Amino acid sequence: MRIGVFDSGIGGLTVLKELIKYHKDNEYIYYGDTINVPYGNKSKEELMGIASNIIDFFISERVDLIIIACGTISSTIFNDLKSKYKIPLYNVIDSTINYINSNNIDNICILATEKTIASHTFKNKLHASNIYEIACPNFVPIIEDRMDKKELDNSLEEYLHKIKNTNINNIVLGCTHYPLISNEIKKYLGNVNLYNMGEYLSKNINIVDSRPKLTIYFSYIYPELKEKIEKILNVNLVSKKI
Repeated sequence: MRIGVFDSGIGGLTVLKELIKYHKDNEYIYYGDTINVPYGNKSKEELMGIASNIIDFFISERVDLIIIACGTISSTIFNDLKSKYKIPLYNVIDSTINYINSNNIDNICILATEKTIASHTFKNKLHASNIYEIACPNFVPIIEDRMDKKELDNSLEEYLHKIKNTNINNIVLGCTHYPLISNEIKKYLGNVNLYNMGEYLSKNINIVDSRPKLTIYFSYIYPELKEKIEKILNVNLVSKKI
């Protein structure tokens, strides 16, 4: 199958990595919208315009289905996009929610962008009795930029100090950028379970295998981007587009 995957930047590569892991014999086209990152502070109207442009691009590339590897778009305008387009669309959130509900997991903290937290998508769909929501607006810019350790440490303290040393030990990484700082989150919080949405999506999506191929596009190319992509996906890029 020919599969389109998109996000605001490098975060969606964590989903692409899991897709390749579980469904390697497919043709993937990835689009990272680095010119508009972050998405978490944008209005629904802005997000609708951005997402529509990317989906239109994928349709022009004749993909069979599109995976929205972005928690913000998945939580705020997914239903609007489903109504607008006939092509199969998959969001990155529902598979994780289904896994948590089916396993009766409780004492959960959702870490996500401001937009996702404001939507209360996780809280409204999860069956757990104890759910804590934390907006982490600084994480995406830090991850997309130079991953400054001091900035990250300060943000971890700012966002997570309220749940440190509590019984909240199940942490949903509600933005696909956040698996890129999973080690730092675990180091700060200690013995917690982290839920990577890309893993649960990839395990549950129905894909008919075809032939392996990977094409990557980004709307803005900065000097360190190629190195970041290669590190996340553990590949050597040869495309002149990067």
